[in-house]
Amino acid sequence: MSETRTLFFVNPWRGRIGPNVGMEQLGLEALRRDHKVELVTQRRDDFVGELEARGAVCHVMPALELTPRTANPARLLGHCRRGWALANRVGGLARAAGADALCINSENMLLMPRAGQIAGCPVALIMRGLRVGELGLAGNVYFKTQQRWVRRYIALVRLGADMLARKGVPREKISVIPNGVDTELYAPRARDEALAAELGVGQDQLVVGAVTHLTPRKGVHHLVEAMAGIAARVAGVKCLIVGGVPTPEDEPFAQAVSRRIQELHLGDKVRLLGYRTDVPALLNLFDVMVHPSESENCPRSTLEAQASGVPVVGFRVGGMPEMVADGVTGVLVEPFDTGAMAEAVIRLLADPAQRQRLGQAGRRRAVRDFDLKTNVGRIIDLLASLRQG
Repeated sequence: MSETRTLFFVNPWRGRIGPNVGMEQLGLEALRRDHKVELVTQRRDDFVGELEARGAVCHVMPALELTPRTANPARLLGHCRRGWALANRVGGLARAAGADALCINSENMLLMPRAGQIAGCPVALIMRGLRVGELGLAGNVYFKTQQRWVRRYIALVRLGADMLARKGVPREKISVIPNGVDTELYAPRARDEALAAELGVGQDQLVVGAVTHLTPRKGVHHLVEAMAGIAARVAGVKCLIVGGVPTPEDEPFAQAVSRRIQELHLGDKVRLLGYRTDVPALLNLFDVMVHPSESENCPRSTLEAQASGVPVVGFRVGGMPEMVADGVTGVLVEPFDTGAMAEAVIRLLADPAQRQRLGQAGRRRAVRDFDLKTNVGRIIDLLASLRQG
């Protein structure tokens, strides 16, 4: 057992699809190892309550997501000023906590590492997205400054590590630790026939599924287009799309998806289920999981599907080739070829033996490479080992 450390976590946002396995899992593992934990988060929920019940100290800051995407220089300047002030507040809390390490869970919080400088402790930054490769001039300047405050970058895929290196981050400051999946919660199980009946899925009906958000980047519209071709050639196929609208700005997109389903006469084939808490059971209804995102880093839903023994079909974008082994645990097609996506799904639906083979390989790989306890433990070990230089 390593000596007790005070670990301070900054968590800007958490999704609502299925059991939460984000920064809170890091906090729970740190507490299990007898570290002291403090957390800054955007909202109080059941997971925050569980952390507090186990001894963590949680600070709620609703405006924690600092840098919304905007091309307006005046608005960007305003966001940066507020971000700088918020980083100062977080740094003061971490200093008061006597933090030994500050862990920031973010894909775009360029300013938050400043908090570590104020707290006088080393910073580890988890790069949740790959947009660091798309930074403009102002973003590059901030990123250059940020590097002085970050002791260790944690990339989720090798592609992310390569992008950081191209931005000038020394390789010795980069660790690659993928997302993890609870391989006990997400596992192959018998289909829940009561759940299937509730969703209108017949006993022998083939199901194409997706677990995602209704936001343009997640590409649900590509899946809907592919389903037109799939439904024309696979009798009785059903498509279940799990996930809701993450922000009010995404509502027009969600409405457009619903309209397109009707235009393609797929109303009896494609169901939008919204947010669900029974994702593990839903995955065991799926014969094929489609992940239609236009850009991805290390999507947990693909890991959850593979842990559940479900083959994955997706576009060859971002970190997907590192998450899904093409031809081994699923099938990857060129972006954004919905015809090729449809063909890949149709082939798998027509071949139960191949589905089983890919699903079993996915399960083995999830247990070996993406186990939640193992990967969360690696991050906690890294944080506990950091020392102020």
